[in-house]
Amino acid sequence: MSVVIKLNRVDRVYRPPDVIGGTIIVDTPSSVSHQGVRLTAVGHIMLQLSPRQVGVFEALYKSVKPIELMHKVVDIQAPGKLPRGETEIPFAISLETPKGGKLFESFHGAYINIQYLLTAELIRGYLQKQMSSMIEFMVEERNGICFSSAWYNFGLLLEQIPRGLIESTTVNFYITHDTQKHMISPVLRSGGFKITGRVVTQCSLSEYVTGELTVEHSCVPISSIDLQLLRVESVAASDRTATETSEIQSTQVADGDVCRGLAVPIYMVLPRLLTCPTLATGAFSLEFELSIVVTFEVGLSRHALLYDPNATKMVSANETLPLRLMRI
Repeated sequence: MSVVIKLNRVDRVYRPPDVIGGTIIVDTPSSVSHQGVRLTAVGHIMLQLSPRQVGVFEALYKSVKPIELMHKVVDIQAPGKLPRGETEIPFAISLETPKGGKLFESFHGAYINIQYLLTAELIRGYLQKQMSSMIEFMVEERNGICFSSAWYNFGLLLEQIPRGLIESTTVNFYITHDTQKHMISPVLRSGGFKITGRVVTQCSLSEYVTGELTVEHSCVPISSIDLQLLRVESVAASDRTATETSEIQSTQVADGDVCRGLAVPIYMVLPRLLTCPTLATGAFSLEFELSIVVTFEVGLSRHALLYDPNATKMVSANETLPLRLMRI
C-alpha cells in the first residue's frame, strides 16, 4: 500500500497567489476503509547557529526557534472506502500570503533553510498504520515584486518598483599584489601582477552574472582563474549574531596561462535552490558575494626541484565583491 503526490507542474515552482494542483495516487492491494484524505501545506524557516561563530557547545544546545510562514490544512475526501488498485484523487490548494506575513523564496543553505512542504495523509483507524506522503514545492516571487529588500539604500522598498526601473549594475575591479590582504609569495610581490575587469554585482535571478577580465601583467604563469559564488548567512540568537560565509559553486573562467591584454568573458549561471533574493530580517539575513580567484604557478625551492624538476606550488590572489540578487 502506498500514497504518492503528483503535482501538475513538473518544475514544482509556484508564485502567490497561484493554486497548487495535482493528484494523490493511492495504491492498495485490497479495498481499504479510511477516515478521510487530508492535505497539509506548510512553510517554515529552519535556523541553525554556526559552531565556528558561537562555539560547539552553544550550537548544539542553544536552539533557534523555527519561523512558520504558512500552515494550511484541507480535507480532500470524506471518510469512505477505496477500491483495490490505483485510485487518483485530484486536489487544489491556494498559495496565499498570510495577513501581516511574507512568503520568502525557497532557499537551501548551510545554516538557513526556507522550505515549503505538501503532505498527503490517508487517515485510518486507531490501531491501523497511517499512510502519508510528502513532497517539496518551490515558492518564487512574482516578477516585479520583491518580498524583502532591507538592504536597499535609504530604506527604499522595491515592492512597487516596475521592472524597467531596475537595471543590472556593473562594477569595475582590479587585482594586484597591493590589494591582497593575505601573505603572497615574494616572487609575486617583487614582480607584480595586475588583472582588471568588470562584472555585474546587481542582477536578476532569472539572468546571469556576466562581465569580463583582462590580465594586463603577471610576472609568473597563471594556472587558472575561477569565479566563486559565496553565501553569507547571519542568524540572530539572543544578543549575538552568528555570521558564516560558505561557497555555493565555483566556475572556471580560464585554464592555464592567459594571454596578456586579452579580454576573457565571464559567464555564470545562478543555481536555483541555492540562491534567492538578498534579504534581511530581524531574525536572519541572506547575502551573497562574488569572488574572483586567480591561481599562479610559483616554483618551489631549489632543494625541492632536485627531487621533482616539474614540481610547482599554487599561490592565489582574489577580489571579493558584494552581489545583490533580486527577482524582477
